[in-house]
Amino acid sequence: MAIARGSELCDFSIQLPESIPPPMQHRRARGPVVGTSGLAMLLILVLVAPRSWAQAVPSPAKAVGPTTIEALSIEGVSEFEVSARGQVELRRDNLGIYSELLRYNREFGRVEADGGVRIERDGDRFFGSRLRFDLNSDTGVFEEPRFVMRRTLTARGSAERLEFLGQDRIRLVGGSFTTCEPGREDWRFEARELELDYEAGEGRLREGRLRFFDTTLLAIPRGTFPLENRRKSGFLTPHYSQNTRRGLEISAPYYWNIAPERDLTLTPVYMSKRGPQLKTQYRYLDARYDGDLRWEYLPEDKVLGTSRSGLTYRHDHRFAPDWVGHVDFNRVSDDRYLVDMSSQVRQITLGNLNREGFMRYSGTAGATHYFLQGRVQRFQTLQDPLAPIVSPYNRAPQFNAGLTRQDIGGRLDLSMPAEYVRFTHHTLVEGARLSFGPTLSMPLLAPGHFVTPRLGLHYADYRLSRVAPGQAERQSVTVPWASLDAGLVFERPANLFGGEFTQTLEPRLFYAYAPYRAQDAVPVFDTGLADFNSAQLFSENRFAGGDRFGDANQVTLAVTSRLLDANGEEHLRATIGQRYYFRDERVGLTPATSLNGRGQSDILAAVGGRVAQQWSFDGALQYDPQQSRTERYSASVRYTPEIAKMVSASYRFNRDALRQIDVAAQWPIAPGWYAVGRYNYSLLERRLLEGIAGVEYNAGCWVFRTVFQRLQAAAQTTSTALMFQLEFNGFGGIRSGDVVEFLKRQVPGYAVTNPASGDLVPPGLRQRLPFEQVY
Repeated sequence: MAIARGSELCDFSIQLPESIPPPMQHRRARGPVVGTSGLAMLLILVLVAPRSWAQAVPSPAKAVGPTTIEALSIEGVSEFEVSARGQVELRRDNLGIYSELLRYNREFGRVEADGGVRIERDGDRFFGSRLRFDLNSDTGVFEEPRFVMRRTLTARGSAERLEFLGQDRIRLVGGSFTTCEPGREDWRFEARELELDYEAGEGRLREGRLRFFDTTLLAIPRGTFPLENRRKSGFLTPHYSQNTRRGLEISAPYYWNIAPERDLTLTPVYMSKRGPQLKTQYRYLDARYDGDLRWEYLPEDKVLGTSRSGLTYRHDHRFAPDWVGHVDFNRVSDDRYLVDMSSQVRQITLGNLNREGFMRYSGTAGATHYFLQGRVQRFQTLQDPLAPIVSPYNRAPQFNAGLTRQDIGGRLDLSMPAEYVRFTHHTLVEGARLSFGPTLSMPLLAPGHFVTPRLGLHYADYRLSRVAPGQAERQSVTVPWASLDAGLVFERPANLFGGEFTQTLEPRLFYAYAPYRAQDAVPVFDTGLADFNSAQLFSENRFAGGDRFGDANQVTLAVTSRLLDANGEEHLRATIGQRYYFRDERVGLTPATSLNGRGQSDILAAVGGRVAQQWSFDGALQYDPQQSRTERYSASVRYTPEIAKMVSASYRFNRDALRQIDVAAQWPIAPGWYAVGRYNYSLLERRLLEGIAGVEYNAGCWVFRTVFQRLQAAAQTTSTALMFQLEFNGFGGIRSGDVVEFLKRQVPGYAVTNPASGDLVPPGLRQRLPFEQVY
């Protein structure tokens, strides 16, 4: 027995059998001592925290350490019960309890604390007037607590009572929390009762509501939600938006957690201009495969008077480590479905919907790598009456095989691709093509230079049907070719822009030869003239696809200079090159195609880099020296002095085809206020392709965004949309669309003004973004 009174120093510990509660130590207080972490009960914040705030699955019970009490005055019998007064600190493992008055019954592990009680664990703090706690069973009651939790975000709140119902279960009665700084509560979430059961992985909520400037934005009478980011069936937050083509759109998604590896989202939608619609998304996942099925159905469009639908299905399968399969199927009911039901440029401008499936096997035999692939591909072509397009050929079926081997005899590299494909079309010539293209190269590499000679063969054999009168149904083409690629690399130190760099000078020569072989009688299934760019300058074939191999007797001369820092990072790159022909071209895509007979190509030049931390630029030019005119060029520049402060501008020119300016910006205009926008205009067509104007306000603990979009949906169709988002940091928010993702996609360089907002609300309460469009 030991008793300490007044300011006497009492410092001792008693070693007892393991069956008895762990020993405690008494010492005189040495001033405030900060505990190492704050109660698991504080996971009240986790109640609304699926990701950054959610607790992990409870870990197995650990050995309990000694209980230490420090105070100005301690009295009692340490083996049974002690009372402490004045700057009391009780610590066990990572738990710290601080108060002015504390009674501890060692036999039953009970703690009673009064007067400025504080609990700390993991940097989280709870403050209250009175605590009753059982250290052995982790049960108790904390009266009128206030709390501060420091995780991804700092959140604070209060409650009438906090009940500890066991190691993995707590209940908050009459509580609220916010991520706003002390002195302001622009928003807060309140609940009459909130229970967290981590053993069951479920939270239960009664009479919850979200308040914003004393206005209730969301009320939840009763509900359950998952903890630790677990999925749970139930209704999700309703969604609504406004669009000129669909009118007011309201949806109420329901999420069904079928199994851990399968789920289904059903979203009834009502559009004021189109009528009711049902959207579905079914997902599945396995160790060997995964897939996603999405379907939309509109029973009767008020505008067109017909039913409309859209479907997309994707499946990836791994039968074995070297054997994979893939399915991608897309379908819509009519040509204007994406125009009327979508709000994204990449979806609206999609003319051919892909439908394909393939299986691929790849393996290795010694030093030889090989693959086999079977594929079927078809398309649904969506036509714009004012800008019709030709449907592509279907590939049904297509078989590919190939092998590669390097360092044959320590010198040679071999590649042997082969293909069989049958092309079908509802109006054009059909046929099957068998082709292969072996290539043999000998790379000679050394510091400062390289030389790579290559020899190859293009062979294609055709079996045609539905041919014009007088055209043979059997065609074949054989074209041997050779090339030589060589280059040098020179380096020197350079002091530019106030820094030390390494400047390179890299001249390069590329020669290609292929004899002329008549190919006008061969149909064009999947081939086009390759875009004339810097990569094509160093290619043996000026065509892309398997139906043409151009005759060639030409050389390309080019030079590149780069500016590298000490880490090898490229800050500036400039290239210029031109091709010279020793004879006129004779092979064209069709007999009517105009051929190059000038002896030299246009000059290509490109420059780009980052000359300063805030500035980056890119430019490209195609210049015709014989006509003394520019055929194509593009230029872009971006200034980003800091996050969420950006201006970019670009101009694209293609003679008689394209003249566009594109300006985007995000810039602070007042404390907390940001303007964001984009202006994409066609000078040739004299019309706005896309315009975006928006404003953001970041109040620190909440953000408001609103964006207006005007979009050229088709040749003579425009649409407008208004979106907004009210986001509460760490909680979620209310929105008429995913404004952040929209701005990231449509405004180059856009940055989120509250990137560390985190999530306090679990998946069952947060809005899951429903599948808004099929594609």
